[in-house]
Amino acid sequence: MAMKIIKQGIWIGWKVESNWADPFVFLSYIIIKPIAHVIIIGLIFLIGSDAAGFINDELFFYTFTGAVFFIYPITILITLGYLIHEDRAKYEVLKNIYIVPRAIKGYIIGRALASAINASISVIISIIIANLIFTNFGLALSIDPFNINYPLLALTLIIGVVAFSFMGMILTAINLLTYKLQYSLSEYTTGVLFLFSGVVFPPNVLPEPFASISYAFPSTHFLELIRLSLKGMFDINIFAYMIITTIITIIFADTLFNYADKRARRKGMIDRKAEY
Repeated sequence: MAMKIIKQGIWIGWKVESNWADPFVFLSYIIIKPIAHVIIIGLIFLIGSDAAGFINDELFFYTFTGAVFFIYPITILITLGYLIHEDRAKYEVLKNIYIVPRAIKGYIIGRALASAINASISVIISIIIANLIFTNFGLALSIDPFNINYPLLALTLIIGVVAFSFMGMILTAINLLTYKLQYSLSEYTTGVLFLFSGVVFPPNVLPEPFASISYAFPSTHFLELIRLSLKGMFDINIFAYMIITTIITIIFADTLFNYADKRARRKGMIDRKAEY
């Protein structure tokens, strides 16, 4: 039953995100969006390198991989941050989902996985385009496909998607009890994660206690493991921290959602719109 609901959530998520255009236009959008993302990253780095007077390939690798793979948490969290509002007020189907026993969590996970699939397409295209374009400007990603730690890369992506899905569940729990945070909550959350997760600079350059706080987020260890796997390396300590922070996130998200779910049912807030 749970797997069937998750599959249906994935299918609905894909249809919702692609139904605004015909397949050719949507495919073009999926391709053009990461290309624009990559070009912006490269131009910013080139301008900064020109001002500094030298090009640091290691810094470019760090910045590029952080910005590109951060697409995963951004895509998943923004999708789930809007989910409750869309299904409650826009499509008015949240009450129908609640009719099915124990369906809401599986549906949320399914929608998160649909977003993860879209994010994967963007990441793959970004890396391919970067290798084709940036070598002409003296920028090297230093990624050897024969040296990548593929088991670690795959495992990190799986654990990361799980972690980000449950981080998104925290947002859905909050939005179950509110009506006006759907547009700002996900933006604030991804902004905080961008600052604290080591996307463009190492977390240890932050002043205390912010440096220590950054290591409490699964996204920090996710990006570090991604960088290590692309260089064919492995760090058991970072992997352990990734597992621990993900487990804590799952427990916290599940507890908070159960509380929000019960309160929303009791207060009659499941299908209550903002105008009420």
